[in-house]
Amino acid sequence: MLQVQGQGFGYPNQHRQELKMKDHFRENVKRMRQIQRKCKERDADGPHDQPLKALWQSEKYRNVQSRIKTDLEMEPPTPRPRSASFLRAHSRAGPIVTSARRAVTPDPPPEKLTVPRAASANSVKMNRNTLNFIKVNGLLAKSTKIQQSPSLTELDNLKIKDEENLMSYQRGVVPKYLRQRQEGWKKAEEERIANTPDPSLPPGHRVLPEPERKQTLSLLLSNQSELLAQLNSMPLRMDTFRVRTRRQELDQKLSEVEEGIKIFSRPKVFVKIDK
Repeated sequence: MLQVQGQGFGYPNQHRQELKMKDHFRENVKRMRQIQRKCKERDADGPHDQPLKALWQSEKYRNVQSRIKTDLEMEPPTPRPRSASFLRAHSRAGPIVTSARRAVTPDPPPEKLTVPRAASANSVKMNRNTLNFIKVNGLLAKSTKIQQSPSLTELDNLKIKDEENLMSYQRGVVPKYLRQRQEGWKKAEEERIANTPDPSLPPGHRVLPEPERKQTLSLLLSNQSELLAQLNSMPLRMDTFRVRTRRQELDQKLSEVEEGIKIFSRPKVFVKIDK
């Protein structure tokens, strides 16, 4: 509040409120102490043998048994001893040492397993070999050959040998392996063409081989010449019935032979397959 010559200017009530600010922390502490004091007085005056109130439980889960209670009532499992099959999977790693000297480490006594065996374990036999891995590694280190890089002299010799092979190569000549491949391709193509069915072949027929076709054609030609000779040797007059009948038979056979000659003179002859 500003005072000039005994007169005051401003808002006195607001100034008082600002001067008297409320300490919330102190009042909270004071309130907590009062509550604690009342609780102590109530516990001192009231009876101490009052029963505790039961916790609220839903009707839905009233008959459900607690899992924690079941686990606590169960007997604890027996502790598993030290497994006798330690490193069993790596017992046969590395070559078998065939030496008269035995390993320095003594064989440990066999331990009994308490783990139940599987049903398939009856048909499988487990062979446990006690190996001295330090000795095995030592033998492998001695027998292993270290591959060294070639020296400069060997590299020069290889370079000279490659140049000699390049100079001795005959230019313009087909290599042997290519000629062999070309011959193989040619044979395969011939076999494919021979095995390919003829599109003009009717179903149920086969192609008559060329030698058989030529042989049949030669027989037909010889029969034709014989029939012509017989026909020319007959008399010109056909007064009798026997002469007319014989001439008709010869004409019919000659026409059949000419039809066969016409068929077997073709480049391809198809013969029906007898079933």
